[in-house]
Amino acid sequence: MRSAMDAFLANTPGAGNAFVPAMEPLAARVGGMSYRSMTGDPAHWSSSLGKAGQLLRADALILGFDDTLLAEACGADVQWRDDQPVVVEAGVLPAVTEAINGRLEAAVEALGRLIQTVRDDFCCIAAMSGPITLAALLDTTDGQAGELKQITVEIAQALCQKRPDLLLFREGPAICEDDIGMPQRKAFNTLRNVARYFDIPTAIYVEGYTPETLASIDKLRMDFYFFGETAEGTIPDPGLFLDLAQSVKGIGIALPFGDVTEALTHAELCKKTLAGKNLLFTTPGDLARDTDLDTARAITSGLLSFC
Repeated sequence: MRSAMDAFLANTPGAGNAFVPAMEPLAARVGGMSYRSMTGDPAHWSSSLGKAGQLLRADALILGFDDTLLAEACGADVQWRDDQPVVVEAGVLPAVTEAINGRLEAAVEALGRLIQTVRDDFCCIAAMSGPITLAALLDTTDGQAGELKQITVEIAQALCQKRPDLLLFREGPAICEDDIGMPQRKAFNTLRNVARYFDIPTAIYVEGYTPETLASIDKLRMDFYFFGETAEGTIPDPGLFLDLAQSVKGIGIALPFGDVTEALTHAELCKKTLAGKNLLFTTPGDLARDTDLDTARAITSGLLSFC
């Protein structure tokens, strides 16, 4: 199943387009446990994600997409509400050597287990909060920037040491509030260099963006760019990404996952609009625990019929 994703990473687009969902809350349901329990147990985390990948016929599995993982490890107070973690208050940054703790430590171990067990079938993607979103979640001051940078480098190294196929940074509206300038470029350059040391490509998943965001996002010099919903909570016409798709190695576009016809119609429009470009399909954020599995499977089956 991983062949389409291998082609995407090699920037050799063929007839098929990879499907790369973020779906850890749904994976917990497939594994028969709560999300909170799953993310505290590396063995169940990796096995549940693998089962969900088989069920939805994914080409790659994303582990660590939850942006509270890093915030919690960096001292934020996280509370659980309806089996979902929520950052309620920033805390005190830990020492660099103590940053990989709690659920983040479980995520690193789960990533290693996932790669060992499913790599023949799926590409494995390590995800972490992007530096701009993480700083916003932690409400860090300029004086803490250097300390937080060291922590994110430590985390990126720990993930890369497991040898994933891709290191993915998740960014939200915080990165879209201003033009991409030198501070943002430096933050990503540092993390990109960590991945480059391990010969691992990098990608960014952006949500809450505007057309203005797309005009400068390539300054971050990631290998690949994935997009969820816009700042208005919509999935835009794929023509919005045409200019960017011509200047970067590859692009990922989210499909609306609530309706089969809508999802497949949008996928066909993407393929037509971005014909010849290196394109994959993803989800608008994490697929929730209560995602309709019949609908999701019908969408993925439809994608296989023309991707």
